[in-house]
Amino acid sequence: MARAFLREGWRLALKGLHLLGSRTVVGLGLLLAVMTGANAAGNLWLVFTAVTVDGVVVRQLEELSADWREQLPGPLGTSAAGIQTAAAERLYRAVVEFQDGGKSYEVVANARATVHLYPLGSKVDVVFPPGKPARARLRPELPDLWMQAGLLLVATLVGAGSGYTWWKLALRRAARRRVVKQAG
Repeated sequence: MARAFLREGWRLALKGLHLLGSRTVVGLGLLLAVMTGANAAGNLWLVFTAVTVDGVVVRQLEELSADWREQLPGPLGTSAAGIQTAAAERLYRAVVEFQDGGKSYEVVANARATVHLYPLGSKVDVVFPPGKPARARLRPELPDLWMQAGLLLVATLVGAGSGYTWWKLALRRAARRRVVKQAG
């Protein structure tokens, strides 16, 4: 039963790919590989070439986040026409100040939480490309080095496979054209 189900699923997936067209599927694979590879390469480049300075958390930004998926208890949680309500919670983001070349800069953390991830006055490593402190990021928020290297490898393999498949499709199409011209 399970084997028949998997076989039917595989057949339907191949039929769907056939309907999309092999060039479209290969092109989408190539596009995905290029986008993923470029992002991973950029992150790896930043890790290896970035300037690292010490920063200090100077304040916390407070944001409200509403969760519209959860129902509130009681009459406020009922779905009725009119004003809808949702549970809200306070989220905090750290603002880190750092110095470069005698100038003071600030970077806002990407991470948000209901607690202070970076307490006031704590030291945090800040990284930025050489000469571009406006593009600073917090080192703890950078993607893992090995994860980015793995993504770059996978993107390279997918890109090479997509490029090879594209090339084989082009050769097959050219061979078909030659056969049609000789027969015609």
